[in-house]
Amino acid sequence: MQLRGPIVVAILAFGVGFAIAVWAPWETSPADPGASPDPGAMTDPGAVTEEETTSGLVLPVAAQKLWFAPMDAYEGESLSDEDFDALLATLKERMEAEETLADFEREAPVYLHGFVRRVAMPELTPEQSERTYAYLDQLAQAHPDHAPMFRQRRQMLEKYYAKANERSLPFNLAAHGWFPDDFDTGGEPFSDDAVGRLLDILDVMLTMPETVADFDTESGIHFWRFGNRLQMGRLTEEQTARVVAYLEEVEAQHPDSAEKIARSRFLVQNLIPGKTAPNITGTDLDGVEFSLADYRDNIVVIYFSGQWCGPCRGEYPYQRFMLELYEEDPVVILSVNSDEDMETILEAKAEEGLDYRVWWDGHGETATEGPIATEWNVTGWPTIYILDEDGVIRYAQKRYAEVITSVNELLWDLQRRQREQGVET
Repeated sequence: MQLRGPIVVAILAFGVGFAIAVWAPWETSPADPGASPDPGAMTDPGAVTEEETTSGLVLPVAAQKLWFAPMDAYEGESLSDEDFDALLATLKERMEAEETLADFEREAPVYLHGFVRRVAMPELTPEQSERTYAYLDQLAQAHPDHAPMFRQRRQMLEKYYAKANERSLPFNLAAHGWFPDDFDTGGEPFSDDAVGRLLDILDVMLTMPETVADFDTESGIHFWRFGNRLQMGRLTEEQTARVVAYLEEVEAQHPDSAEKIARSRFLVQNLIPGKTAPNITGTDLDGVEFSLADYRDNIVVIYFSGQWCGPCRGEYPYQRFMLELYEEDPVVILSVNSDEDMETILEAKAEEGLDYRVWWDGHGETATEGPIATEWNVTGWPTIYILDEDGVIRYAQKRYAEVITSVNELLWDLQRRQREQGVET
């Protein structure tokens, strides 16, 4: 099939139209809501100042110091009145600090997050809860432009977090946006300066006091965001060696996290655009073993997916569209599924018309930590890779209609080269 302009226009129109209709709770679902991936962190837990941040990233004052007591002080069944009073007093003090009021939008959410994660786990007394809610309501009235933030935190404490959640709210969630997303090279190699900037930002994230206080838990999303940004471009061999050397330095300082850091290193060495994708071997839904290598000479889209994941289900209409559009072309969709029950997968494939081959990876102790997902360092769902006919990763992090237009580009290029080779022979 020859792909021409009208089809590209149709693809984009489909994508825009459907994106308006689709709702998903997260752009990417975490493998374990409330949890985070977790390699190691480095250096001393001192405050990070503007002078120390060679990347140009200046952290909020709220992130430069461990303002509240470490998290392990709040792991009990209940929170004493003394500890609660100290937490609330610190929050009030920091919310009224001069630097907070000078940049409320940037500083206040970090302090609030530090407070909320500490009162979210213990069983608060009714009086402690009421005092918390009353202060959040007071803040909403005093800062009406930010009232939704305070109301949201109250709802989180009332309805989702607290003891029933059985895990603390990671501080690294407050760091969203501190890793800029302006590293997309359009498929070209990174500059050495860009790689240096990414490493500097990662180092800042790993040296934040809240990270250092519990780096096994807190550093994970920072490594994940670092890998995510690296997948927006390509690394030269020298740049790959530079990043690997940094991760080895982290590992040397935190040997207890060696296995976790190794997974990040594996991503850098094997899962960046331009690298040949690792082979996958597993069984399909009929119990038949098959491998990714079986599909060489095809453009392959690999979806790490699951019916449990809202954003994953949002990809289904685009997958059906591709199955129809590329029916006669060397384009293959494969999926690594993380659902616990095979029956769930079979029902979803039948109901949604998803006629492609699936590795069932969710039959381990934890469904989202199957052997394939673990090897490929998948901690957010869906994760999507687009491979060329030689098995080389050409795109990662594409979503929805972007997947279709990326496949279209690869197929157009493949057809062009095949025509040229035909003329030459």
